[in-house]
Amino acid sequence: MTRPDNGKGLEPGSRTIIPLMAGVARPRGERRVLMRAAVVEVVGHLVLKAVPAGERSPLFDQARDLLTEAGWGLDELFEAAYDGPAQRDLFRVLGLEE
Repeated sequence: MTRPDNGKGLEPGSRTIIPLMAGVARPRGERRVLMRAAVVEVVGHLVLKAVPAGERSPLFDQARDLLTEAGWGLDELFEAAYDGPAQRDLFRVLGLEE
């Protein structure tokens, strides 16, 4: 529980926790939906058809970085390019499941 600053600095429990491991932050709520769409866009870009830079979603680069963490090969990404079990598995691995 956070308490307002009493002039002596922050009270215990009011500090922001910073992750120790570098990586892409997992979005929540509506942004998670947008990130899932961006991941599908990046997967399609990699295995189906390149998306021109001017047509990419605003989250394209972040989704690409997140996808790197999955460590999937092109064959696995090809399967995840379409709605189905492979795509759901990818979202689970990336921490983007519903």
